Amino acid sequence: MIEINLLPAEYKVLKKSTAKNVPVNLILISTNAVLLAVLLIVTGMNLSRTITLNALNTRLKGLAPEQQKIIALQRRMESLKSTNAMFSPLVDNRFLWSKKLYFLDELILPGIWLRNISLERKIVNTLLEPNYPGNSVNHLKIGASVVSITHDEMGIIGKFIRRLKTSDDFIRDFSNIELEGVVSRDIASIEVMDFTLLCLFKSDINL
Repeated sequence: MIEINLLPAEYKVLKKSTAKNVPVNLILISTNAVLLAVLLIVTGMNLSRTITLNALNTRLKGLAPEQQKIIALQRRMESLKSTNAMFSPLVDNRFLWSKKLYFLDELILPGIWLRNISLERKIVNTLLEPNYPGNSVNHLKIGASVVSITHDEMGIIGKFIRRLKTSDDFIRDFSNIELEGVVSRDIASIEVMDFTLLCLFKSDINL
């Protein structure tokens, strides 16, 4: 069948132009809609990541003081360990006066009494005392007196020194015990013998 278009010429051109422009507009609108949707999705993802990042930063800021406390505590523990390692040898070798005086009192023989006890330094000969790097050594000076009805004062002093040297509890802190001097005197016609003992400390004893 043959169609005859009886419209005027100007209407024919408009119809053709409209028919050509409609698909282009639809494509532009669709493209803009897709781009807008993509933009909204990307914006939403970025917003979600920002919110998550802020939340993590907030948690980290909250944990920072606690973490600093833990680090400070660890450093304190390391410092205490170092201090303990440094002073441990000194504590282990510490001289306990109360125990030493107790052992001394237990070892005293009948007829002997103590007059004085002092801590002093004694000049030593390094050739005779090679265990001491210096020229002096700490020593415990014991002044005592003895009376014997059998006039065996020197025998009692010797026995007393042997008791001190063979007592592990007493001698463990000393390298040697020496008899420094003996002086005889009379008290109301009774002969009394005064003597002095030097107990030389070992070089590693902490006083």
